[in-house]
Amino acid sequence: MLIIRYIYGFVFMLLALGAFMGLVALFPVVSQDWRVYRWFILGLIAYVSFMGITNAFFDQNLKFFRTFTHELTHTIFTILSLKRVRAFQATSHQGGEIHVVGGGNMLILLSPYCIPIFTIGLLLLRPLFQIQFAPYLEFAIGISYFFHLHTNWLQTGRRQTDITKYPLLTSYSFIWFFHFLLIGILFLSFQKGLSAFWEFPKVTFESIKLLASFIITK
Repeated sequence: MLIIRYIYGFVFMLLALGAFMGLVALFPVVSQDWRVYRWFILGLIAYVSFMGITNAFFDQNLKFFRTFTHELTHTIFTILSLKRVRAFQATSHQGGEIHVVGGGNMLILLSPYCIPIFTIGLLLLRPLFQIQFAPYLEFAIGISYFFHLHTNWLQTGRRQTDITKYPLLTSYSFIWFFHFLLIGILFLSFQKGLSAFWEFPKVTFESIKLLASFIITK
């Protein structure tokens, strides 16, 4: 069983490298006109600017919201994995947990560390809004994504039981793969819309094939 988990680790390492190569290949496309990202970037700046103020006045509420978001992400991917949640708990001072009937899987355990559920939700809603409301939505996407990155910075560590249930190579390769994949989808979505959700994975797949062929020939 341990050997299989290490094999998963090497597979996800290959996937992560492929997704990173896809990001590098994407850079000439996204750098053509940085103005399309201005509201997104302003959202990032706004989050950083107000983080100190909000932490000072709403520290416990923010801790609760981060924990709630973490457990909510577990819950969403439990449901998507066709499993049942028996209990859900989130606190500001003692962390949180969910109880999954039959136990979790890698996606359920590691999804909070790499999948920004609020950002993805906003990206999916984007086509429904008229053009005059787009800047507000893009601003919110920037805030939500930096909230995700900040929360991950605070919560991801070698002592996290979710992460240590698999070899560190496997857990971190999985996390980095989804980070790279979703960063590519996020940036491409500002130019391609919802089609970015399948176009960037295609770029990643081509990069993985190129990387695999290079490894095999060597």
